[in-house]
Amino acid sequence: MTDQQARYDDIADGYAEWWSPVHRPGTLGLLDEMAPTVAAGARRILDIGCGTGAMAVAAVTRWPDVELDGIDASSGMLAIADREAATLPPEPRARLRFRQALADGLPFEDRTFDIAASAFVLQLVPSRFRALREMRRVLRTGGRLAYVLWLRGGERFAGDAVYDEARVEVGLEPRWADEDEDGEPLDDHDDVPSPEAAVAQLRRAGFAEARARADLLVHPFTPEGYVGFVARFDDEDEWAALGRGRRNALEHVLLERLRRLPPERLVMRMPIVYATGVRAR
Repeated sequence: MTDQQARYDDIADGYAEWWSPVHRPGTLGLLDEMAPTVAAGARRILDIGCGTGAMAVAAVTRWPDVELDGIDASSGMLAIADREAATLPPEPRARLRFRQALADGLPFEDRTFDIAASAFVLQLVPSRFRALREMRRVLRTGGRLAYVLWLRGGERFAGDAVYDEARVEVGLEPRWADEDEDGEPLDDHDDVPSPEAAVAQLRRAGFAEARARADLLVHPFTPEGYVGFVARFDDEDEWAALGRGRRNALEHVLLERLRRLPPERLVMRMPIVYATGVRAR
């Protein structure tokens, strides 16, 4: 098990409660990218990095003729996906399968699927190129790849700045202390630089008819919701390691500072990119 698999096993419940609702609109927006291919007759879909199963469940609900296989590296995430799938009626549930696997080592034969889709996962793989080549391998001729991923740039969320201020007030280092020469957080570097870069990478991986478009993911936080997000998902390990006194102090200071912000300052706006291409041969 990799460190990343172990981390997602540990945070699976927090992910489902606090992070999945944030990116869910962008994830489900990927279905609209896939819709013309389904309308043209696509029936087998592969969801790479299916996480808690949001897109997989929505796909078999939206399209009564498709079958979907979802893979994820984390058994913890797959357990939640299974719980979500269990809420489906028997017929769509029967068209949905999950298994543990890696994006760059898909356990399927060549030319198995009509569509390969991935939502907010390709920034986590060791090699995006290898993962794209694997996705191409399991697509039939004419099959479509579609993904949504974070797009580099955008304005810093006001809540994050307030979080840094609160951390400093209680004697902790600011979270975004490590920045590159352009002032961007170092953990931003696996995001797609531009739609043009996404298209170029798809072409290098052997996809034809490659195209990409930028979009914006918008999520309004409440002060309490943002504290839950950082404390029980985004920085869960650090918050758990803090002593009770400092943890309570940080939560109190952070909530007080967040409540002073006008509601519009607590709307997170994150640039994303939808990209798609076709296996031509």
